[in-house]
Amino acid sequence: MSSAVTKLRMLAERAHCFARRVRSDIGGMAAVEFGYLAPVMLLMLIGTVEVSRAVAMDRKFGLATALVADLVAREKTMSAANLNAIYDIVAHVMSPYDTSSLKIGVVPVKANPTNASNTEVYAATLNRPSYHGATQPARCSAYGLTTGLLAAGSSVIVVETSYTYTPILTGSIFGSKNWTDKAILSPRNSCVDFDNDNCVSTCF
Repeated sequence: MSSAVTKLRMLAERAHCFARRVRSDIGGMAAVEFGYLAPVMLLMLIGTVEVSRAVAMDRKFGLATALVADLVAREKTMSAANLNAIYDIVAHVMSPYDTSSLKIGVVPVKANPTNASNTEVYAATLNRPSYHGATQPARCSAYGLTTGLLAAGSSVIVVETSYTYTPILTGSIFGSKNWTDKAILSPRNSCVDFDNDNCVSTCF
């Protein structure tokens, strides 16, 4: 009888020692916790990279739009060569990001000398080429502006831009997004002459 009790006591002590060793061994627990946290930390890293890149590109995109409008509005006359030179500057501004999906259109708009609400494009597309095939409204096309923005006979330079943003890491999942922007500036010299006609529009 005593030997059976002794064996039971020994078994109980061994079980107690085993349980104590299991409780003190945290190596496996750390591995399990890392397995839970690793995917979350990876998603946070990818999200941080993508958001930072998108914000930086959006700022450069907005700067490019405002820059083109400002440089065109500074000039008294504008030729196709000069406008293409401005587009070359934009490529440097957007660096190091790709500009193949960037499209820019320059739209000179003038109000009717007798009716300020009648606003039309006053220059032909020949001397205002677009960047990467942006759609350009033709001369004498109606172009709507905010009421009261232009006085009768005055003009503005409108720059319309678009950019296709593709996430570098998650593009295959979320796809691309099309950004658009617009800048409107008054010319420094009352009007920017694109057609060598002193901005005299025959559209009205």
